Amino acid sequence: MASFLGACDLGVDGIEFDVHQTSDGHLVVMHDYDLARTTDGSGLVHERELSYVRSLSAGAWRGEKYRQEKIPLLEEVLALGGFDFELEVKGLPTQSLVTGIATAVRAAGVADRVKFTGHHLPALATQRVLIPEARLGLFVPPCQPWMSDHLYQQIVVAFASFGAFDVVQCYTPLLSMLDVDGVRKLGLQVLTPACTTTTSMLRWVATWTRSAQTTRRVCWRCWTPAEPARKGATQLEPDAPAVRRPGGSPAAEPGQQDARRGSLAER
Repeated sequence: MASFLGACDLGVDGIEFDVHQTSDGHLVVMHDYDLARTTDGSGLVHERELSYVRSLSAGAWRGEKYRQEKIPLLEEVLALGGFDFELEVKGLPTQSLVTGIATAVRAAGVADRVKFTGHHLPALATQRVLIPEARLGLFVPPCQPWMSDHLYQQIVVAFASFGAFDVVQCYTPLLSMLDVDGVRKLGLQVLTPACTTTTSMLRWVATWTRSAQTTRRVCWRCWTPAEPARKGATQLEPDAPAVRRPGGSPAAEPGQQDARRGSLAER
């Protein structure tokens, strides 16, 4: 919760988080499926009971100051006032997960402040039925090697239209391929989840002229000898805009193996 409270102190408009369901049916906010990377526990969230999940430290990796941080319940996060919520439906895409999320959102009275996203398209379709006033965000799929750029653009626009999405979310490496004008003609918003390197920032700036916008606030920093630009990236002047992760270190760019073709790395 420390990061969400910190976001509140910064005055941000909204927060993004992922939701999983424990083996005994409780909804928790956690990015990874596996507990090992960001907690002192192990195992998959959906295979562990809530009592175990809540016994873990979710902040010790960040420092002693955060050792007492616990994996929050969805209801705790939704109780934070003044935010819009981008809720990624993660975990196992079960009926129990989807209806549980809808129930929690209704109970918190925040249905009009929620945008559902995720890779589980049937789960998103169900949320559209359960909470029609909530918005849906489409994660732009990767361009497959057999697709021409023109075909890829057509598929994304048709996908967004047919799926009744409200927002199209595109990783910066794919922005130059996206038919932004075509998407916006459908009345949809185009967002890019993060600009995390000089290269991705320049891609975003170029695409911004076609009405795309970023979901993250831009912070300012200088390149230093200890923090060189990624090989092949264009160097910006000192004090150039870039985005930092909450801990202060630049995040890795999504889709490192091939940003344009094939699968993208998870955020």
